[in-house]
Amino acid sequence: MSRLEILKNRVLWKIYAVWFFRRIVPLMVVQVALIALALQIFAQKVFVSMILQNTGAIAGVSYWSVLKYLLISFSQTRFTVQLVILVVLGVGALLIRDITRTIFTYKSMWRRS
Repeated sequence: MSRLEILKNRVLWKIYAVWFFRRIVPLMVVQVALIALALQIFAQKVFVSMILQNTGAIAGVSYWSVLKYLLISFSQTRFTVQLVILVVLGVGALLIRDITRTIFTYKSMWRRS
């Protein structure tokens, strides 16, 4: 590797790091904060260990039974709990999207150099 290529790689890594910390990290922090808040509200409203215990008991029957149990349990909860669950799922999907986008950007940068 020549000195020019080494310098070019260093500059590209610095540019990527600045972009990552300015563009991606704030979004991820907001998303994680929203998930934490939603989970805190969820934990106050739902007895999670009982749901897990019941899911474990039903899991021995079939996967369809587990899905049916979760759907019925979801439909019988209060509106705030349903809203919290949907927010957590939505923000979690966005967080996974941002992480995969970052990984693919990192891989494409690595291939170019």
